[in-house]
Amino acid sequence: MANEDLVSWNAILSGYSQERNHGLEAIFVFIEMVGEGMGLDHVSFTSAVSACGHEMNLELGKQIHGLTIKSGNGSHCMNDRNVVSWTTMISIDEEDAISLFNEMRLDGVCPNDVTFVGLIHAI
Repeated sequence: MANEDLVSWNAILSGYSQERNHGLEAIFVFIEMVGEGMGLDHVSFTSAVSACGHEMNLELGKQIHGLTIKSGNGSHCMNDRNVVSWTTMISIDEEDAISLFNEMRLDGVCPNDVTFVGLIHAI
């Protein structure tokens, strides 16, 4: 890439993570960003965690979440849980999917079709 800045990297990462069948490519881009020493932001972390959800990779999702907290971006990414963040958590945590779904509902967040697909797949 000619002009390697965070915006360019995030555009690629976000593009891959928004396409459900390109989660692995998004994860590879995120790993490359970390390796290049990019100053990651909430867009980087949100896209990477979303990609982990698409790939059903709970362990990597937990590692990225830890990196998010360590970098100081944790409060920005996870304070206001919305249907996307809840759906990602439900999709990657099969063991706790039902309790996460119930917690989401108690939190006042309405599930969407993708949430139900993730829940069904998890159970």
